Amino acid sequence: MNNKVNKKKLTKNELERIEILQKAEEVKGKQLEIDIASGIKVEDEYKKLLEKNIDDPILKFQMYYKGLNKLLKSQLPTGKDNEPLRRIIYDEKNILINRGNKKDEKGIRGSDGRMAYLEDLETAINIVIEWISSKGSYLDLYQSFWNKNEELKYGHQD
Repeated sequence: MNNKVNKKKLTKNELERIEILQKAEEVKGKQLEIDIASGIKVEDEYKKLLEKNIDDPILKFQMYYKGLNKLLKSQLPTGKDNEPLRRIIYDEKNILINRGNKKDEKGIRGSDGRMAYLEDLETAINIVIEWISSKGSYLDLYQSFWNKNEELKYGHQD
């Protein structure tokens, strides 16, 4: 047993936890993988992770503020009278980019669209671009977000 653990008498549950933690150290970053063509091989999980596209905060900022929001602000009607229309569309868009998180009864979503996954932001931007290029109605835009949320089984804002 590791010397870092207190020398006091350990309970059965504490011993089990320590054993689990020690076993977790044994297989660090490696994963056995069975490939029918080449047989069994050990795959380095860290290497695979580094090869993946990791979120880019600068790109997220650009896509959220200078992409998605700028497009919507330039295309949706302005003014206090049009606030309900914008809110309905924004709510459906926000459910999409927040992977189904809806506002609760207090109006809190518990998720921030500015930190959405890049692919979700891309999906939303593509929906808006398609809507603009097809010269669709506001209902068409709303329906596009609605349909995508249905497809992903995210549900909708009540």
